[in-house]
Amino acid sequence: MKKYEKANKLYQHVVKTWPKAEHAVWAQADLIKSYLALGDDTAANTAIDRLLTNFNDNPLIARAVWDTGQYYRELKKYEEANRLYKHVVETWPKAEHALWAQADLIKSYLALGDDLNAEVAVKKLLSEFSGNRYKPRAIHDTAWEYRKLGNYGRANELDQYVIDRWPADVQAMWAKMDMAKTDILLGNDAAAEKTIALLITDFNDNPELPTAIFMLGEEYYNKAFNTKGDPNSPDAKPEEYYRKALAIWERIITELPPSALTPQAYYSAAGCYQQLGQLERAIQYCQKVVNDWPNYQKAWLVQFMIARCYEELEKSGRISTVDAAAQIRQVCEKLAGYPDPQAAKAAQGLLKSWGTAKN
Repeated sequence: MKKYEKANKLYQHVVKTWPKAEHAVWAQADLIKSYLALGDDTAANTAIDRLLTNFNDNPLIARAVWDTGQYYRELKKYEEANRLYKHVVETWPKAEHALWAQADLIKSYLALGDDLNAEVAVKKLLSEFSGNRYKPRAIHDTAWEYRKLGNYGRANELDQYVIDRWPADVQAMWAKMDMAKTDILLGNDAAAEKTIALLITDFNDNPELPTAIFMLGEEYYNKAFNTKGDPNSPDAKPEEYYRKALAIWERIITELPPSALTPQAYYSAAGCYQQLGQLERAIQYCQKVVNDWPNYQKAWLVQFMIARCYEELEKSGRISTVDAAAQIRQVCEKLAGYPDPQAAKAAQGLLKSWGTAKN
């Protein structure tokens, strides 16, 4: 408490001594946050009134008011946040942060369950702010908010709006990706596959494309993982989902230019091959990673997967205990060379089981 009080004295000193300084507006905004942290809503409201009336000529005023609204929204004080968002939009409609204030107004209404006012705010977001270069992102972010709430229809409408009006913008790529994720979630696999093909065709030269495609593979992998433990679920198709995840990650490997995601695609594909019982293929992909990307951040985990695959091969009788032990001991030697302490711990665990196995 005393620290907030001390901070407030400093903020007040800045505002009083240098009222025209650029940082005076931030001192006033941070004063509001301190009062809120102290639970003094009355003082916070007074400080807001001063922020709105005394700093209109400060070039950062729109951003500071929007930022204060963000703080209120984080505290779930949505009505207070909305008051500030509306003030930004109405007072500085051409400012960059007027766009974000309008988008965040929608989020507040949705959090309040006020769908009617949220829709009014969406229509204003779509019809205005034409000169703001961040408008595609703001609309896509709004779509994501609807998607998070399970309103997939409205989310898709907003994403399609971005795609139709800014087809070359990176936000169109992310909009397509999110629509594909929705299709995967809802079981519309044919639609998802069509969108993935369009993504690869339309954004092949975008450096963020591998990430977008990879995330779609994760969506299938997560479905496989979540349904694997519940065989009685009507959606229990883990092997099918592993294959679909694998097919997507294989496209990163075979169709996209090499990128930082390529070793991750190999490693993730190896995980699918392991789950599907194609252990030799999983080992081959893991070996590709450690050979071609020795500095890959998950390299020790790749080595550990190799050991696990040899364990499964031995358990199934596809290789002898002697051969499995020899391969696993080699993995242990390599694990010892990684700086991550978890690698050494993994090696110790393997050696307990295989270190004394027959040569």
